[in-house]
Amino acid sequence: MTEPQLRAVLDTSVFVSALISGTGSPARILAAIRSGKVVHLVSDPIVDECLRVLDYRRIRKFKGLTDEFIADIAAYLIYQTERVELVSEISISSDPDDNVFLETAVDGKADLLITGDKADLLSLKSIEGIPIVSAREAVIRLNL
Repeated sequence: MTEPQLRAVLDTSVFVSALISGTGSPARILAAIRSGKVVHLVSDPIVDECLRVLDYRRIRKFKGLTDEFIADIAAYLIYQTERVELVSEISISSDPDDNVFLETAVDGKADLLITGDKADLLSLKSIEGIPIVSAREAVIRLNL
């Protein structure tokens, strides 16, 4: 019998860090997603934000990102993740832009919300019983 897959929302900082650095806890989480151990939950606003952040390469914030790489990431986010339709309206984060991650976690019935946002999301600790954890904590919980 196979283990049930863990369902997780990754905030943009964790996802982009995994793509750019290729090392550390974020990269280990992305490897768990690629291996099928974790289901990567996204919503349209999360996809939009990830692609917007990756497109910062136009101002040379991230070096070495090609149009082909961005297209591959867009295809991954659109076709290889589980899309969550947002119905909840949550506005508890002190940063309004973070509420979409909370909504995606709740509406997607996530097991974890993984974030690098120490000031806002991590300070909440959980949303509707869903733990909000750092990438390092997620690696420990997932035994990666």
